[in-house]
Amino acid sequence: MRFKLTPIAFVSFTACATVPSGGAGVVLGIRGVEPEPLGEGVHFVGPLVEVETYDLRAQEKSEDLEALSADGMVLDARASVMTFHPAQGEAVALAREIGPDYYRILVRPVVRSALRRVLAAYPANALDTPGITRAEKDVTAETARRLRPHHVVFDSISLRTLGIAHSSEGYQAIVDTGVKEQEALAARLLPEQARQHADELRAEAQGIAESHALIAPTISTELLTDAANRAWTRLLTDPSTSVEVRPKTQPYVLEVEP
Repeated sequence: MRFKLTPIAFVSFTACATVPSGGAGVVLGIRGVEPEPLGEGVHFVGPLVEVETYDLRAQEKSEDLEALSADGMVLDARASVMTFHPAQGEAVALAREIGPDYYRILVRPVVRSALRRVLAAYPANALDTPGITRAEKDVTAETARRLRPHHVVFDSISLRTLGIAHSSEGYQAIVDTGVKEQEALAARLLPEQARQHADELRAEAQGIAESHALIAPTISTELLTDAANRAWTRLLTDPSTSVEVRPKTQPYVLEVEP
């Protein structure tokens, strides 16, 4: 009996994984997450292996955030910028516990929670520029404390355009209150304005009376007659005047429109 030997070819399947600059690659194999991350560059990995990359540099995300103030006002912080990054040397632990989508799963919910907790201690009228700066520091400290055990370093948050939401009932109440305050202030000023106006009229009347007192002694019958004659002369010589002679029982001069 003869046996025919058939050659067997062993083929090794490999793949390439590229880790970008400033990143780390976490290898997910059949046995789970490999304990050592891949550094920057190109790496050959075995079959059935997946490599997740994590950016170790500072990352920025922009969010529209909302919270309530201590006095119940709806606060709106649009386009707020958050800066964070994975903790140094903890990319593998982050991959095991959270995964590459750790911003959506972990960072964003914690930031929103910390923001609501911090701003709930501030009344709306205390959130001026110094108040917003203090709130940013408090939110940063609270978020950093809660994220660090989960292998994420939170650097800062910038609360941009923080103010009372214009669409809220609280904002409308503040606007209405401001209008009423202005009306009340204007009402308190009305008596003073009336007194000032009365003083102006009184001074004007006094000036007219003094002027008349100076002119009155110079007025005589001859002066008035001369003024009347000059007025009649101007009237008779005006191009628009037409003169007609009437009986004595009627006025002897009439102005007739052309």
